[in-house]
Amino acid sequence: MTGSRNLAVVVATVLAVLAALGFVSGENGFGAALRLNTDTASVQAPAALFGFIAARMGRKASDLYLVAVGLLLSVDAFMGATRGTFYLSFASLRGTVEPLATPARYIAILPHAVLGLVALAVGLRSANAAAAQRRDAPPA
Repeated sequence: MTGSRNLAVVVATVLAVLAALGFVSGENGFGAALRLNTDTASVQAPAALFGFIAARMGRKASDLYLVAVGLLLSVDAFMGATRGTFYLSFASLRGTVEPLATPARYIAILPHAVLGLVALAVGLRSANAAAAQRRDAPPA
């Protein structure tokens, strides 16, 4: 397995664990303070499933998954930091999102920011390395 495939499995595993905690937590459970609930879990679970599928499919699919998830999580972290609300949730579609207080806001964006930036950087690096390798290869 390549590095991007391994990271796709890691990102998918993290998202699957967060989704499981969100489903167990319920609507107002132990993770409600950081928006770890069924609304976010119902977005994280399919993202985790797509990550496992992409890792199984190969390097190109893993690169695409990492770039897509990295962009989504990075933008969501930015929105969480600036506005206090996260948009990768069904609660945002219903219009029931309330902004987080400032200290909790920065704690809540850490997983999004770290996971998103790492996934984006590795996905882009792997895709660029593969493109450079194809460009430098002699014609068949």
